[in-house]
Amino acid sequence: MRHIEESILIEAPRETAWGTFVDLTCWADWNRVLTRVQPGKDACLVAGGGFSCCLRPFVVTVPFEVRVEIVEPPARLLWVADRWGVRGRHWYHFTELEGGTLCESVEDLSGPTVSLAGPFFPVWRFRELTRRFLADLKAEAERRAGR
Repeated sequence: MRHIEESILIEAPRETAWGTFVDLTCWADWNRVLTRVQPGKDACLVAGGGFSCCLRPFVVTVPFEVRVEIVEPPARLLWVADRWGVRGRHWYHFTELEGGTLCESVEDLSGPTVSLAGPFFPVWRFRELTRRFLADLKAEAERRAGR
């Protein structure tokens, strides 16, 4: 298993950061990491819902489906995705702080591909993509908040 934790301080109210994050209809406007996002039956991230998207960790674009398992607005969300022997469990936590919102991303990657690759599994690349996704979320939430 590989564990990746990243966080970012968003200078916007928690409701604004959360609203930006869960509204799939606007992801194409701000999100450079998960592309070709297609919401399921719901346009927002809700428990039991999901979406399809693509991720390009290296040269090859990887399409996959995301299932949203837990949603506790505006505090936390868990989604799960499986593709090519990699299972990702990804938590997002939104904590209100004075002057903004701390968004924490906690991801566990497991499965046969991760195990077989051993030290050659590109955790650094997934960490880089997570950082970029959080930076994009920060920029959009702050824009919405007028900052």
